[in-house]
Amino acid sequence: MSGKALKPTLSGTRNKTRKRDEKERYEPTVFRDAIITGLEDVGNSHDLLLKYLCDTTTGKLDVKRYGETLLDVLFVGGIIAPGGAIEGNVRTDVCLIKQEKDMVQSFTNIFIQFIRRYKWLQNTLGEEIRKIIMVMKVCLTEGERGLLGSATAYLLIEGLVTPNILSGLTQDHLLKDEISLSFASSLFRTWLKEKDMVSLTSTLKKASLDPSLQDIFPAGPKRNLDHIENYFKEQGLNEMVQHVRSQRATSNRKSFVSRIKLFINDDEYSTTEISNYIKDAIEQGKVTSVYALQVLFSTVANSGEWAGLEPIPDDFLQRVEAILYAL
Repeated sequence: MSGKALKPTLSGTRNKTRKRDEKERYEPTVFRDAIITGLEDVGNSHDLLLKYLCDTTTGKLDVKRYGETLLDVLFVGGIIAPGGAIEGNVRTDVCLIKQEKDMVQSFTNIFIQFIRRYKWLQNTLGEEIRKIIMVMKVCLTEGERGLLGSATAYLLIEGLVTPNILSGLTQDHLLKDEISLSFASSLFRTWLKEKDMVSLTSTLKKASLDPSLQDIFPAGPKRNLDHIENYFKEQGLNEMVQHVRSQRATSNRKSFVSRIKLFINDDEYSTTEISNYIKDAIEQGKVTSVYALQVLFSTVANSGEWAGLEPIPDDFLQRVEAILYAL
């Protein structure tokens, strides 16, 4: 039988890896070094800095992949390692926390313009601030925390980050040594220069922070509203002082109503005890005499056998008069 002899072949197959299937190595430190070099070339000219960032985003550097690294450098000058230390202690002074106080708004405007051009970085921006807040005890000095608080106020006002990034301020490790407080005080001061107390209160509620602000103060005597009021008075934040007074008045009224209901609906309490409580509350300035009378009248009217009765029965009036006579 005739035919060509088969040529010997090597067993197995050889697959050539296509270029698009090759995984590129993740090298944030290489990206950091390139960004730091570029930032230091342009210096503190904010116009040139914005131009550099925009050119970088459309250039060879993979900003989409290294967005967190980029924001680390822009905020604190280097990569934030787990726990809050700066990776390799490599950092630049061309960043937010190294700005002078009067330049923070201008530097923050770089973030605002940059993020508005490249919206895919907006979520990363919110997570970045949340992350820095959680480790600011380690990576920021008190003055730098103030600068971050001020910048955060501008970003919140512009709507580039959401209020829930502030929820971490109630963490125990930040309450100790008043870490949260130094950040928050700067945020409040900047906010009130730009907007009003009503909008700030709304933002605090969205962040699930107590409107009385007690939960950003260390636990114990410093959460007393008198202490909080004095703290903001010393800081020169008069609108915050008025806010705390308003919160205290609201708290006093709620407590007064609750206690009067307890007295009226529980037969164990005597008329004298009720009268003494009302007298003390008025003398201590917790409620006004007019408010006290309104609450007393309303509570007695809605209790026991008198609830919903018309006209007002004599024994109801006698009950109220007995309490008022004892005042």
